[in-house]
Amino acid sequence: MTISCEDALYYSTKTRKVHFMQRKIIYILLGLSLSLIAHSVMALGINDPVQVSWKGKYYPAHIIQQQDANFRIHYDGYDSSWDEWVSPKRMRIEVLWKGKWYPAKTLETSGSRVRIHYTGYDSSWDEWVTLDRIRSR
Repeated sequence: MTISCEDALYYSTKTRKVHFMQRKIIYILLGLSLSLIAHSVMALGINDPVQVSWKGKYYPAHIIQQQDANFRIHYDGYDSSWDEWVSPKRMRIEVLWKGKWYPAKTLETSGSRVRIHYTGYDSSWDEWVTLDRIRSR
């Protein structure tokens, strides 16, 4: 059986398009899956325990509300009159980078993004991160 050059080109092109579309679908599904996992497991959220700085000392608390990168916290064992809004600047945090958690400090916030400094590293490593890469330590 002989195949013309025209037929070979048609089937070759069609096969490449199918493989390309299959890879594209796999990458999209993988990206969506990883995004959902990151948001469900790693983000700071309501009822999460945190360590909050107040007058130079850290106190255990938990998050009761969130607005962008600001959190309303309740200090454990204290009356609700002590509840307050805090930014991550006052929390002990860790940041996810390449699959590993690193201690960090918050430098500033903008909307739901946080500029962080990795503890023990120089400022060339400072970066803006989204809340899904931050957890309490």
